[in-house]
Amino acid sequence: MRTDELVFKVAEANPNTVVVIQGGSAVAMPWLDKVKGVVQAWYGGGEAGTGIADIVYGHVNPSGRLPLTFPKRNLDNPAALSFKSFNGKTYYEEGIWVGYRHYNAREIEPLFPFGFGLSYTTFDYENLEIISVSPKGTKAGEWKLKAKVTVKNTGPITGHHSVHFYLSPPPETATGLKHPEYTLQAFSKVYDLASGESVTVEVEMDKCECLITRD
Repeated sequence: MRTDELVFKVAEANPNTVVVIQGGSAVAMPWLDKVKGVVQAWYGGGEAGTGIADIVYGHVNPSGRLPLTFPKRNLDNPAALSFKSFNGKTYYEEGIWVGYRHYNAREIEPLFPFGFGLSYTTFDYENLEIISVSPKGTKAGEWKLKAKVTVKNTGPITGHHSVHFYLSPPPETATGLKHPEYTLQAFSKVYDLASGESVTVEVEMDKCECLITRD
């Protein structure tokens, strides 16, 4: 296929080219610095065209975030060395070191990181606060942490925004397992936040899941 060649030629003719990708995973983008923007549209079904048009023409403010990491090279992928590595079979041996955990642990700069996403407006976080946390010595199944943060729309138009909360596990012990430096532990989404408006997002996290509330 000569899709990349086509994008290069169109971008050369029109500096305002925007590329729309309909795909289910990360793809190589050798033309990225030649285009004005990229829309990752995934597979939107029968109304995909309508949704894409609404985003491109500004009728809807985009608010999506990447649920995976886009690598700069195929070799940067956590499973790259496992692919057909044993008699043509693939055994995925990366364990927990997948996604952003892999890129962080090996200090590999991605093309687009996990959670990346642009909007036609901007948001700031203020007053991050840990409200409560279980005391030291609490059993893992009973551990809880409650936190909150204020999200403010600092841009010109109304928009949605997802808020991610990451935690750093305790330092590993001599007999313990190696942990990622930090992991996504909770998230929430704020809807229809007007320009200049603020809202407080509160989450309660336990060992396995999070409960989400919004003021």
